[in-house]
Amino acid sequence: MQKERIVITGSTRGLGLCMAREFLARGCRAVVSGRTWSAVDPVARLLAAKHPDGFVRGIPCDVGNPSQVQALWDAAAQAMGGVDHWISNAGIGQPLVPIWDLPAAEMEDVVRTDLLGTLYGARTAMRGMMAQGSGAIWFMEGHGSDGRIMKGLSVYGTAKRAVRYAAHALAEEARGSGVMVGTLSPGIMITGFTMGQIERGTPLERERAKKLFNILADKPETVARFLVPRILAARKSGTHIAWLSGRKIMLRFATSGLARRKVID
Repeated sequence: MQKERIVITGSTRGLGLCMAREFLARGCRAVVSGRTWSAVDPVARLLAAKHPDGFVRGIPCDVGNPSQVQALWDAAAQAMGGVDHWISNAGIGQPLVPIWDLPAAEMEDVVRTDLLGTLYGARTAMRGMMAQGSGAIWFMEGHGSDGRIMKGLSVYGTAKRAVRYAAHALAEEARGSGVMVGTLSPGIMITGFTMGQIERGTPLERERAKKLFNILADKPETVARFLVPRILAARKSGTHIAWLSGRKIMLRFATSGLARRKVID
């Protein structure tokens, strides 16, 4: 069994939590994290109860605060004797509105969490991993990473486009350091955020979105089961692990009339 030491930011729910469960099921040691102790503590307790022979800790961290990111690394490295995989999963979305209707405070929150939080994590993990001589840093991509544009996601998409650039840049800068840098692309998932976005649309928009989601979307636990073993097996910097590949998208559309998927009602 794998015994790698894992830190996942934004792991009190959704994909981050599902990934933590998968890592623990494979014998890894894990640190889960969220913004507050009240969010982190019950999750860590539940995971520990599910895996009594494993190792799991909960450490609160606001990734938009560089001193808290450093504190997360320090506490995780001390608890586990080092960190083998740092996964920058923490992120927030934006209301589906044009950029001119998005309040400045919400713009700042998205950029601070999704972009700066990822950069602070990369900087901190890179320093710690160079000191220990090895490790892997994983950037979480999202809509906009590949340059696609969707109305109402301008700021979120801009942040995710920048995340992909940052991952590629760090992979170049990290050459010869012993630290691997990779990207994760989870595709479209059924989460509280995405369901909330659907429900805020008009009846026609909701119906269209549900049809699309039933073709392309997946539950976070499905995506986690795909990502985790590939993260553990990765050995090359620049590795990109994508759940919803172009081929899979085409296949799902081609067979949508034959095999009807139903991930949401």
